[in-house]
Amino acid sequence: NASAHGDTVLVYPGRYYENIRFYGKNITLASLELTTGNMDYKYLTILDGSSNGPVLTSKDDESNITIRGFSVTNGSGTYTSTYDTTVGGGINISRLSGQRICNIMNCLVYNNTADLGGGIRVSAGNLTLSGISIINNEADTGGGLVFQGSTGGTQYNIVFDPVNRCSIYSNKAAFGCDMYFYQQNSVAVVVDTFTVA
Repeated sequence: NASAHGDTVLVYPGRYYENIRFYGKNITLASLELTTGNMDYKYLTILDGSSNGPVLTSKDDESNITIRGFSVTNGSGTYTSTYDTTVGGGINISRLSGQRICNIMNCLVYNNTADLGGGIRVSAGNLTLSGISIINNEADTGGGLVFQGSTGGTQYNIVFDPVNRCSIYSNKAAFGCDMYFYQQNSVAVVVDTFTVA
């Protein structure tokens, strides 16, 4: 609540029972992985949604946010009347403005549920995923990830870091177990570990 545009909010190791919202602020939210480069911090800094909605929510006209170095778990999504369903179990990104940039880096997103986008749901924004593991999430559509890439004729993109690769596997859904793309012409998916039939 005390942050301002451009701030970096550092979170020390621990398990935090939180449902975090950015409230329109363009900030970097990160564990000590950001300052130390020690990947252990993503396992030691746990954001637990207690099945009380999305763990992390950005839907207040933010234009440029970064989420880095966390375990994100036990999110249950938020209800939207647009789809008459719950969306974004672990991380729910929508209603961005301006640049519409969201960077998610070196996170573990696991054991989250929603009807649409069990692990992560991003709507009408440019998303970069780097070093993310999306595992054991559940949804009706897009167990691991849902990306809605177009609105009002404007096209938005998702980028998978080809060097710091993501792993997306063992997610469950009726449609798109690991990933589901909507209003997206084509997607270049570069991953380290992936579920295949």
